[in-house]
Amino acid sequence: MLKVFRIGFMILFFQVFSVQAQEVVSFMEFNIWQEGTSIPNGFNKIKDVIIEVNPDIVGFTEVRNYHNEDWTTKLVDALSTEGYQYHGNFAGGDVSLISKHPIISSSVIYNQEGSIVRFDIDINGQTIVVGVAHLDYTHYACYLPRGYQGGDPDWKMIEGKKGQPKPVLDVPYILSYNLNSQRDEQIAAFLTAIENESKPIVLMGDFNEPSYTDWSENTGNMFDHHGLVIPWQNIRALHQHGFIDAYREYFPNEVKNPGITWPSFVAEKGSTSWTPLADERDRIDFMLYKSEDIQTEYVSLVGPKASYVYNQADTSFTSNDNFLAEKLPWPSDHKAVYARLRFLQTKTH
Repeated sequence: MLKVFRIGFMILFFQVFSVQAQEVVSFMEFNIWQEGTSIPNGFNKIKDVIIEVNPDIVGFTEVRNYHNEDWTTKLVDALSTEGYQYHGNFAGGDVSLISKHPIISSSVIYNQEGSIVRFDIDINGQTIVVGVAHLDYTHYACYLPRGYQGGDPDWKMIEGKKGQPKPVLDVPYILSYNLNSQRDEQIAAFLTAIENESKPIVLMGDFNEPSYTDWSENTGNMFDHHGLVIPWQNIRALHQHGFIDAYREYFPNEVKNPGITWPSFVAEKGSTSWTPLADERDRIDFMLYKSEDIQTEYVSLVGPKASYVYNQADTSFTSNDNFLAEKLPWPSDHKAVYARLRFLQTKTH
């Protein structure tokens, strides 16, 4: 009886003193449109967005380091003068990262027609992996249903009757065209690189491709989908490998919350649309994670509500989405994506 009592006491002891340490970390994915050079005073507008949103970790795409200048270090220094302390790292390719938490290491996973870079970050003693991706923009297949070429052979309208776009409605052809890009090779390289990784993983970036969850039967009559249901390959591949799309996890209804990130209204700039006679609105910027110890606490778009539709700024289909920094002068043709993720880690005391 005494032995049974001791065993029961030990079980109770570990149940009482085993707790879950929790850390909430905010992430932001931000295509900075050629480092802000596309609009007047773009660098400071980017800095102001970071200050307004105040995320813990930011992944940037379209980092060019023009004139051999380290853009990421320049931004970290500019934020420091405003009282915001970040670590910064540019490892290669056209992406970079800043973090309030120490960056342990970084390595380039893929650097061709865009890039994917891995960053290991110390979150109060727990290491997490953050991938920042800028995927290939060519063979942009989601333009085909809108009646425009996706870069091969050009970006021109596919002319139909009376000078209007002629949509491509052959889904197998659209998917085949999509695979002519390097996006699937880039995602495959990333999945291979993290295949045996046990640490929590966050992947964010400009994917230049929609999600299959957004081209569903429910959205067939929206955004010039022309009734098509298209199983876009790359978000599907990530889902099949255990990755969760934070935006769609938080907002599961693709009609009520489309989460449009492209093409965004931009301050002091005309239309950013590439299909002036079509509605090309899409969600092509993503925040995904893989771990049983991560929970989505909050997600939001960052930037203005307006996107370009038939070459005109339009705010329809935005009333149910969250927005941050929507009143600031916006410096990019993409809207950014923000997420607060809760990291759980069991510790025994």
